[in-house]
Amino acid sequence: MCPSPSDIFDDVIEVFEDIVDTFVDIVETVVDATLDIFNMALSIVGMPFGLDMGAPGQAQMDAQQIQGVLVNKESAVNPIPIVYGTRRVGGSRVFLSTDGDSNKYLYIALVLSEGQVNGYTKLYLDDNEIPLSSYTHGTVATPSSGDYTGRLQAQFFDGRDSQAVSSVLQETPNWTAEHTLSGLSYLACRFEWKKVETQEDADNNPYKGLPKINVILQGKKIFDTTTLVSSHTTAYADETTTHTNNPVSVLIDYMRNPRYGKGLGNDFFDWTSIGVAADLCEQTVQYTSSTTGKAFTTDAVVDTGQTLMNNTKRLLSGFRGIMPYQTGQYHLKIEHGGDDTDIAATPTDPLTTYTITTDHLIGGVQLQAPSKKNKINRAVLTFVDPDANYQAEQVVYPTDASADDITFLAEDGIRLEKKYTFNSITNREQALQMAEVMVKKSRNNQTITCNTTTDPSNVSVGDLIQITNANISLDGIFRVMSIDLTAQGQLAISATQHNASDYAINAKTVAPAKPTINLPDPFLVSAPATLSLSSGPTYNLTDSDGNKIRRLYASWTATTDPFVVNYIVQYKKSSDTNYTTIVETSDTTVFVSPVALGETYDVRVRARNELNRVSNFLTATNHTVSETFESSDASVSSTPTTGQVQLMIGATQFIDAG
Repeated sequence: MCPSPSDIFDDVIEVFEDIVDTFVDIVETVVDATLDIFNMALSIVGMPFGLDMGAPGQAQMDAQQIQGVLVNKESAVNPIPIVYGTRRVGGSRVFLSTDGDSNKYLYIALVLSEGQVNGYTKLYLDDNEIPLSSYTHGTVATPSSGDYTGRLQAQFFDGRDSQAVSSVLQETPNWTAEHTLSGLSYLACRFEWKKVETQEDADNNPYKGLPKINVILQGKKIFDTTTLVSSHTTAYADETTTHTNNPVSVLIDYMRNPRYGKGLGNDFFDWTSIGVAADLCEQTVQYTSSTTGKAFTTDAVVDTGQTLMNNTKRLLSGFRGIMPYQTGQYHLKIEHGGDDTDIAATPTDPLTTYTITTDHLIGGVQLQAPSKKNKINRAVLTFVDPDANYQAEQVVYPTDASADDITFLAEDGIRLEKKYTFNSITNREQALQMAEVMVKKSRNNQTITCNTTTDPSNVSVGDLIQITNANISLDGIFRVMSIDLTAQGQLAISATQHNASDYAINAKTVAPAKPTINLPDPFLVSAPATLSLSSGPTYNLTDSDGNKIRRLYASWTATTDPFVVNYIVQYKKSSDTNYTTIVETSDTTVFVSPVALGETYDVRVRARNELNRVSNFLTATNHTVSETFESSDASVSSTPTTGQVQLMIGATQFIDAG
């Protein structure tokens, strides 16, 4: 018997305005706490890869976040995430209530993310996809097929500030017209428990507890930075928005948004460099020999419980972004081969911002070659894989025994492996490209530090510069990592050697085909086959007093269903209406006794599995008991037939049906 909602949970009513206030307070606290950090940034928001995604514990924490976004949480203090691009997400249950006769209706409001989002395309309950009649904002949708038909109503809201109250949740007395959840994308659901009176009712009930809800969410609608020109004056609130997973568009939205981001005005950004970076991310590159796609994309669930600085670094890391703060504005650059018009180019003579010669150098130059402390010969990179239900998957570069692997191991003598997690990457080929750059950069990562005059003061972090020194035969291209003004009025510059080939975008090997796993459905039970009935002298039994007891012999072919534990056998006279359960047995034969000579009988059998789900009945009809051998074959009934399920009593050779 399926439990009623009142047996599973108490009637919980949450006044949502208080929850929203709590979430807003959290976000405002984070904004205030990081105000000085942003305003005092003098050189760089993040290192070329942003946050050190390979820092001890960082990869594991970010991998756990990938799984965590799928969970249904219940708390009044959960930070509301921001979804950019497309992701599968759970949410925060902010309202639960039961209503109706015998509390047959369960109402849930599940907040998904900050709004306004583009929409959602799929609904999952307990990991089962539920096809719906509609996926549009504000429409009450019902399942178009499946076990949830007639048992579910779902109403989606995209988080627009003007959204109306949910008509589904207003059926409860505790959800009023004031509860619009303005600015939040959420799903309002009504689940219906139907009274279980028969085995068929139990078999058809899809609910086993509080449903776990997931959706495929097309996230926040934002300003598309690929449409930029040299300047931009439109206020954030007045922008034309669209659904895009361009990493630069995502980053700029996060920094400009006044509700959950920093709320920076247009004057804080160098829009020319932002437009260039956005176009580079959007560029089509070779993925495999037969597929192409965008150079970088961001499909992320941003945790607003983290600091603005850390979230910004994570967003930068996903596309190798560098954001120096210079002359009162944030400039955006991408670490690539050196051509701002072609992300895949590897120029041998890239454009540099400045050439530093011995005329600018003050004191010595320090060069540090790569060491085993910071060199790696293998990167294991975790990303989010849509083909694996948005779970964490890994790619490895170089693969075992590949040419690069053999070369690197020969040079180093030992395995030097580092693990990274990029939870904004949802593409295997992008993940492989990132892993390859990680390895190659670490191996060619010669670092130079020097002091110069203030002549190169127009140089900023992320720029490519040329450094020459005839005294030590130095002439190379370096990328500036940091630049500081010393107490003596000199510039202290730290840079790493630039090798354009490290960023080459080559076609990756095609992903191996994932095996098709056709696991049996434990909710669908296969019926046994070829049920036959026999009677006659061979099957009769004579007791110690010489009395003959006539028996009917039933046998069937076992089902191939791996989850079946036993069979339920029932019989009746052909002229009767109701069946009587004889036995539950793990055998495939049973004797029915006593039966009357000349009487006609029907016998049926069905399989039962470990979840107490049962198959359709296989029925043999109109068998007349005689003194000569007779046999009757069975047919499968078209629909399951109900019957009383008894406790298993094991295999039996003589059963009294009376």
